[in-house]
Amino acid sequence: MSKLSKAKYMFLFGIFNLGTYFLIQQYVSHEYSFHLAVDDAVPFVPWTVWIYHTLLPGIIATMLLLVKSKKVFFTTFWASILATVIIHLCYIIFPSFYPRPEAGGEGITRAFVEFSFAIDNSSNTFPSGHVTFAWLMFWGAFWSDAVKKVLGLRRLYLLWAIGISLSTLTMKMHYVIDVIGGFTLAAFCFFLAKEIVGRLSYYKDVSK
Repeated sequence: MSKLSKAKYMFLFGIFNLGTYFLIQQYVSHEYSFHLAVDDAVPFVPWTVWIYHTLLPGIIATMLLLVKSKKVFFTTFWASILATVIIHLCYIIFPSFYPRPEAGGEGITRAFVEFSFAIDNSSNTFPSGHVTFAWLMFWGAFWSDAVKKVLGLRRLYLLWAIGISLSTLTMKMHYVIDVIGGFTLAAFCFFLAKEIVGRLSYYKDVSK
């Protein structure tokens, strides 16, 4: 697939995802808490905001540069669409909020933490979208031949997805159950999409 073609699909995905996300933040108020005792054991680590916000660049790099197969691209794309629908339905049905700590860190890190809390300050913890999309990108990259050809890149993606998942906890954005839910949802959506896309001749191609 051409980069332009992929960019068009990702633009539509971004509009759909962010549009519905901020609409929910506007109108839905939190009612539930998924707090567990284990959440109290997780420290607030402000500098992990830099890991947390690698998600968007990671999605762009994965979908536009590394996933070259039409089949793998649309598997990851449709999995992301399905995940978005399920995540946002959960935000409406089970609105939950993680009380924010006082922003820590110094200088630009503190400002970045404050910015993160300001734009993500509503009823949207379960499941974690950051975790879901990080693991979707991992599986998309895992099945890409372009990634297979670069020694160690699959392992780097694995570490990145784990890092994103942990950062949602250390940033006090999500509960442990949100991370588990995000990982489970990503697995369900990706492998369901993989099965469906694999059966459709429209998505068949040679290069990956």
